[in-house]
Amino acid sequence: MKFSTEVEKLRKIITLASRLCSGNLTLPILNNVLIELKENKLFVSSTNLEIGLSFEMKIEAEKEGKISVPGKVFSDFLSSLPKEEKIQIEEKEGKLHAKCGSFKAKILGQDPSEYPVLPEMKEKPLAEIDIDLLTSSFSKVSHIVSPSDSRVEISGILIKFDKKNLKIVGTDSIRLGEKTISLPEEVKKVSVIVPQRTINEVKNIFSAFEGKIGISINPSQVGFELISDNQDQPSVKLISRLIEGSYPEYEEIIPKETKTTAVLDKEEFQKKVKIASLFSSRIQDVKLKFSPSQKEEKTGKVVISSASAEVGEMSCDIKGKVEGEALEIVFNWRYLLDGLSAIDSSEVFVGANDPNSPAILKPIGDETYLYLLMPKTI
Repeated sequence: MKFSTEVEKLRKIITLASRLCSGNLTLPILNNVLIELKENKLFVSSTNLEIGLSFEMKIEAEKEGKISVPGKVFSDFLSSLPKEEKIQIEEKEGKLHAKCGSFKAKILGQDPSEYPVLPEMKEKPLAEIDIDLLTSSFSKVSHIVSPSDSRVEISGILIKFDKKNLKIVGTDSIRLGEKTISLPEEVKKVSVIVPQRTINEVKNIFSAFEGKIGISINPSQVGFELISDNQDQPSVKLISRLIEGSYPEYEEIIPKETKTTAVLDKEEFQKKVKIASLFSSRIQDVKLKFSPSQKEEKTGKVVISSASAEVGEMSCDIKGKVEGEALEIVFNWRYLLDGLSAIDSSEVFVGANDPNSPAILKPIGDETYLYLLMPKTI
């Protein structure tokens, strides 16, 4: 194998591929990336046996061949080189020889025939979604999920195609986030549970490129593929196993109506909850007291308070459009702030029914996202 290319082009795909190389002691070859040169195309792939990642890039080949080398070592080496320079790569006697200006390196490789065969997706994408839209949608729900051995089905993110909508859902049984993406065409109904690690890798890897992401699904796998007209970008494919099981019927717990509602300035609400958190007890509770506006008043208010035996107590209020019944409800302040941080609008809608039922947070002017939060029992 022998070729030359720009340092930055090679660094980008090696660095992304090496994300799956994670100190595996049982199978050391999984700490490697597989590099192959064939028919003037450079193929770089990696896997952790649950996720398979591959890149394909056009390149002028001097000599075909392949080698498997430690991903992190090669990535760190490339990151140290001048980005604007060219690098020459050659495989000799099981070693990868790299030369860039005055830099020379020999990296010990392993037999590429021992590298696991990556899975393939024969299915065509159900939908193609803008990279920024899909990755930002994943970000709104993926942080909610917590690994659970007892409830494996909620250890991942639900991806649900339903006619002209794609719903992305994450929950840890205490809170839930749902993001809806409208599709240009109707697709078949299908829903799968994707591991949290996979969703995070999709966000980090595909955010480095421009274009769309095609999503393919079969009974045991989900595939994500870069769709782009930019010839300077490599082709990118990520295939992951799915989590078996049935996702909870979460729609049933989303309140259709709420007796108490408030429309508040999101930034001010966040700031005051953060201040209240300084006085919160070890169980991280903060109380919200909703006081609806009276006939003679233009606005209502929400009083935010917290107390602990170790620190003391505090309270403050935020004025806004508060309607319905007076209500006191207690939340975990960290979970409340998580929900607010996922909302992009300047104002936030808060709706609740009673101190023991889930509350809803939604952005004003955007019906595509909701955050459901269970209160703490008073």
